[in-house]
Amino acid sequence: MRFCGNCGAQIPPGAPFCGRCGAPQAPLPVATMPAYAYPSAPGRPRTGSGRISSSQIMVAAGLLIILSVVTVAVSSFAVSQVLGTHKPCTSNCGARIVTPLPAPASYKSSAYGFEVEYNPNWTVRNQDAQSVTLATKLGLLSVVGARSGQPLDQVMQAAISALPTSQWQDVAHVSDLKGAHIGDQDGVGAVYSANLVGSNATAAKVRFVIIAATKNGVTVVIFGANTADLKNYPNGIPEGEQFDALCQQFQWGFG
Repeated sequence: MRFCGNCGAQIPPGAPFCGRCGAPQAPLPVATMPAYAYPSAPGRPRTGSGRISSSQIMVAAGLLIILSVVTVAVSSFAVSQVLGTHKPCTSNCGARIVTPLPAPASYKSSAYGFEVEYNPNWTVRNQDAQSVTLATKLGLLSVVGARSGQPLDQVMQAAISALPTSQWQDVAHVSDLKGAHIGDQDGVGAVYSANLVGSNATAAKVRFVIIAATKNGVTVVIFGANTADLKNYPNGIPEGEQFDALCQQFQWGFG
């Protein structure tokens, strides 16, 4: 309840003037609840979760690189285990999943016992007890055995002299063959050039090799000729590797 300070009359709540004497009245004070002051929470230390530093980026990149290297290494190891990195089996081996090469054809001298293995794609032009002459893919090859006590350089010269001059023209020595051999027997050898005249009177440039060796009183002379290819082959003989394989696989007989 409120009362006028001038006349003592009762004044309604919120009235700015006294209803009896008209004196102004002061407003009642508004009661307010005291504000409760909450203590401020202490600041959390920054852990870097909101911002990524450059050092963290470098560490992450390093880990990715290491992971990539390990992945490649493990993958390579797995592939090697699947494909196999073992040395080729040489005895008691199982079947191989490859197409085997055809077995070479062979000639054996009934007079001297030596044996020659050659490419099965070659054909025999002539053979007897002492010799065999083969038509190769690009030329010819002959193996001749004989009883001879002559020095090997003379044997080679005799083989060159026996070439028909009407066909083998302009024969010239090109180079000696270092390490020439027939089978397990060391010998001598040389490469020659020539013009080979065919049946139509046209000449073709050829290269031929002669290798001679003697063992157990038997002298063997190997003669191989090809159309010359100086661009792609050191000695100009395209089938030189096959001629060499024949020398490697040559088996000497009883003599």
